Amino acid sequence: DIWVVSKNVPNFDFTQPFPAYRINRVRALDEVLWAEKIHVWFAFLKLADGRREQAQVIGFNPDTGVGGPWAMAAGAAADVKGGSYIIMDESSRQRLGKLELGSTWELNLFKEQSFKLVGLSREALSFTTIPVVFTSYNEVSQSLMGTDFEGQTSFIVAKLKDPARVAQVAQSLRAALPDNDVFTKQEFINRTVNYWTIQTGMGMAFFLTAILAVLIGGAIVGQTIYAGTIEHLRDYGTLKAMGAQNNDINLVILTQAAVSAVLGFAIGAIVTLAARGGIEGAGVMMQLPPLLFAVVFAIIVATCLGAAHISVRKVKTLDPVMVFRE
Repeated sequence: DIWVVSKNVPNFDFTQPFPAYRINRVRALDEVLWAEKIHVWFAFLKLADGRREQAQVIGFNPDTGVGGPWAMAAGAAADVKGGSYIIMDESSRQRLGKLELGSTWELNLFKEQSFKLVGLSREALSFTTIPVVFTSYNEVSQSLMGTDFEGQTSFIVAKLKDPARVAQVAQSLRAALPDNDVFTKQEFINRTVNYWTIQTGMGMAFFLTAILAVLIGGAIVGQTIYAGTIEHLRDYGTLKAMGAQNNDINLVILTQAAVSAVLGFAIGAIVTLAARGGIEGAGVMMQLPPLLFAVVFAIIVATCLGAAHISVRKVKTLDPVMVFRE
């Protein structure tokens, strides 16, 4: 419910250490059910061929599992307890190669240490796509961190007895910990999303790409429908001469646009779902909720209907007398 971090930490990935004893101030509040420390650091893994690959190391308390892997493909989160043991996410195969339980890996944070792979997690992917490695909190503190960071931690997380009081408790902790930032879970999520989508410019790039795709798609659909309208202009004129109303002909044109929208959406959805496996295999998780498909479908339909407006205006001003001029 509550995250305590260093001042001005922008997101979960980029942390700064602070004194771990401050957890006592968190636990001192009556509203707090429990509080745990979590380490998050970037380190280097030494591969069998001698190459080094950057990894995100997460140290958690294996007795509680807080901060550890939430889904396991092999082994259990508690297996890292009591020694130099690590858990890697199965998605890391793309960058690290074969992941065999019992194999030994060298991990270097401030000093190099050998670890035994005892488990494989699922769905633990970093936004930067680098491999995620879990180990015990004590192992990070004792084996990987230098003396300069002794007694330091990256995060303090707390669970409240009454989650409804999260705003009040967060405010109390801000007063008790003036040298830290204190966020509710949702506030920290929003802060992380804001960093990657706005502060890095990545979100604006995706937004502009989507806008460009809509404009180009609309132009292509509009041009196609307009060309078809011009080709059958005499036919539409004949229908108007026979008594057809503008609304009747408009319905024909808009139906063509709607059919184009449905076919385009169907093809795009099929291609997206077919490519999902390969993309996720490369370490990039795709979130495709039904709401996303619904919103995209609505945008495509609106774009196609809007693009057909030029053809509708052309037919609306069509004089049926032109049919009899030739």
